[in-house]
Amino acid sequence: MSVQAWQPPRRIDAIDFWLRSRLLATAHALRETLRPSARRWNAGSHALADAPVLAQYRSPLWTDGRADEFPLVAGKVQNLRVARRAFDAVEVPAGEVLSFWRQLGRPGAWRGFVQGRELRGGCVVPTLAGGLCQLSNALATVAARAGFELVERHGHTARIEQAGEPGTDAVDATVFWNYIDLKVRAKHAWRLEVELTGAELVLRIRGRGMPAVPLAPVTVRRANDDANAALPVARGCLSCDQTACFRHRPQVDVGPEGLTAALLDGWTPEFARYLREEHPRARRMQPVPMRLAFWRRPAAGWHREPVADGVAPALAPWAASLRRALWQRLWARQAERRQASLIDGQRWLAQAFAARLKPEHTQLVVEQSLLPHLQRLGALDGRRVIVLASALPMADIEQRLDDASRRWPDDATLRDFRADPSLVRAESQALARASVIVTPHAEVARRLAALAPQALLERLEWVLPQSRTAIRADARDAGLPLVVFAASALARKGARELAAALQGWPCRLRVLGSASDDARLWQGIGRVEHMNWRGDWLAGADVVVLPAHVEHAPRALLSAVAAGVPVVASTACGLGALGGVREIAPGDVEALRAALRAACAA
Repeated sequence: MSVQAWQPPRRIDAIDFWLRSRLLATAHALRETLRPSARRWNAGSHALADAPVLAQYRSPLWTDGRADEFPLVAGKVQNLRVARRAFDAVEVPAGEVLSFWRQLGRPGAWRGFVQGRELRGGCVVPTLAGGLCQLSNALATVAARAGFELVERHGHTARIEQAGEPGTDAVDATVFWNYIDLKVRAKHAWRLEVELTGAELVLRIRGRGMPAVPLAPVTVRRANDDANAALPVARGCLSCDQTACFRHRPQVDVGPEGLTAALLDGWTPEFARYLREEHPRARRMQPVPMRLAFWRRPAAGWHREPVADGVAPALAPWAASLRRALWQRLWARQAERRQASLIDGQRWLAQAFAARLKPEHTQLVVEQSLLPHLQRLGALDGRRVIVLASALPMADIEQRLDDASRRWPDDATLRDFRADPSLVRAESQALARASVIVTPHAEVARRLAALAPQALLERLEWVLPQSRTAIRADARDAGLPLVVFAASALARKGARELAAALQGWPCRLRVLGSASDDARLWQGIGRVEHMNWRGDWLAGADVVVLPAHVEHAPRALLSAVAAGVPVVASTACGLGALGGVREIAPGDVEALRAALRAACAA
């Protein structure tokens, strides 16, 4: 049907089309059951993960349609997110067939497919799981470029505006459940990789042992397109003036740029200010604050508060928040399970947030702790990602703890937890796709600038708490400096280095947090008191110290700076050139001793 002769389809035509398509789909399903032409391939094997790339194809996600069709384009990208998981990393043996529908399965709403766009009768119409043809087009194109055989392929009767110019080597391949299929075969084993960046759909084929005589680039069966004829441009259903058509849908006003969602786990004043200034209209998702989530009583001025500036969570996953709170409470006092319970809670939150994202959310502002879980879920696919980076990558953290463990081999706390390697890889993959990285932490900024060079790095200023003057030491303690260790007595916070640096120096030591399990840790140091996160820990302090190997939330140090107390901290604390802070390298005992004495003598 030509575009010029288009008429609004009647509802009776739709019923007739539905009946015929159901009959054809049923007949095809019976035929495939009795004599299957292909099987479904799993993504468990990685035999060809490092094989050479034979072919690659990229196609735009968001710029291949009119602005007034944005809701359908957003639905298309959501459907590609869901479909990607069925095709990515599958490896097909030599001579076997990859069938689009056998690999994907029925695209139902229960799997996450939504209303997208479909070319039908010269029109772009809203259809459940619409837009999968972009994946089939890309698969046919990359297979043809690799010299594979296209066992079955069907062409469209129209094209979408800006979808691509005729004359390129792109192969047109439409699909319709389940009898209009795309099937691909090669004479050698091959691997398919599917990726959705923030702007493109990318397909790669890897393989080894290319045949001496390459296969014919394209073998077409039942194709109905003419390569020499330019296809007409399809009408857009949302912008069409034929409102009497039963397929017509009213426009959804979300803007051509889509919506922004902020996915958060907790609160810091630096990120709160950034969101307020840069993304005031972002839909915020954050956990419900629950006291059960804390295994120690929080001390005002340093702990993370759940809500700030009167901003309530836009979407609050109560079930995930409660589950996490109970789980962390259960494992709070078992060091070997504590960190794992935190990661479990972050995974549950990420799952709850991902389920609440809409196709129109084209930009995500994500707190770093949720990043690897969202990467695994595919929620980052096809979206611009802004990372609120509060920590070093997990690979860096583990490397630093391993280095410290070799220095202090008798301290088991440096080896009590390591993240699952697949989670570490997922975080690296997510950081590699970030568009912007935002952090106040100097050390995190330095590392991520090297690890994610594609991202724009935005360094925030630390927000100091309300200033107060620290009470100085009384007369009876004159000449005996008070050193405050701004953490619990843990090796990863630099407790071993501090104990070594204070040997032979008459002083008092105050530990802000809890005591160490090693009763010999502070031997040789005169007076030691533990605050257990209670009381006025800055009272009488001459210097506050934190020679940590890993420290991402130096709130206690910021309180000391605001109070005018000298601070000695390792570069791992990320304070940078903040006034009143002396920085040393982690693990450098001599530099720590010299900095402490210089701070007390000043």
